[in-house]
Amino acid sequence: MERLFDALLPGFRLLDEEGRLTGEPASRDMLMRVESVFVVDLEMSGANPQMHEVMDVAGVRARFEPGLPEMASWGTKVRPRHIGNAEPAALKVIGYSPKAWREAVDLGAAMEDFTAVGAGAVVAGWGITQDIAFIVESLRRLARPWPFAPLAFDVQPVARAVLKAGEQVDRFNLGHVADRLGIGRLGEHGALADAYATYDVLIKLIELIENGQGGGGR
Repeated sequence: MERLFDALLPGFRLLDEEGRLTGEPASRDMLMRVESVFVVDLEMSGANPQMHEVMDVAGVRARFEPGLPEMASWGTKVRPRHIGNAEPAALKVIGYSPKAWREAVDLGAAMEDFTAVGAGAVVAGWGITQDIAFIVESLRRLARPWPFAPLAFDVQPVARAVLKAGEQVDRFNLGHVADRLGIGRLGEHGALADAYATYDVLIKLIELIENGQGGGGR
């Protein structure tokens, strides 16, 4: 497990009490206390957490042990309150239309269920910085405390280390890496589909590390 922890350590980030990234590195001792991870994905109406909104949110909770056994999963579309502020390109990417979002729930209900599934876990994701920023801002708007562990995990830098640019993978976006690893996907730019894709990529990376394959195993 020590070798695995060393390979995963570059992906871990410390958070402050409100969930904001601190820029400080995590220690191996912190990893050894992790019990579960909550692999999340958010789709937003734009890139600015203060102006734009969460439109789709999902997560897969797993035990932080060999095989990352799944514990629970959840996802929902979120009803926008200020769709006029949205970036048209962002809405196009996620396939937004009033009809497609007719069963969406409001942000409060979405965050209540989202935090219930992931409470106490380490939030993980692909390129986690923006997702964390939107989760923090959503909870601030709702006047709710940070319910997850004071630690986040970004899968992307671990993929870069294990797969090595130019050998197995030449672009480190989620879809390309998943395809190169032979991971079938439920869809693209849907929160639950991308959360599962990230979860499956993480499982595969851990397998490669444990088998001494890829950049992380040399």
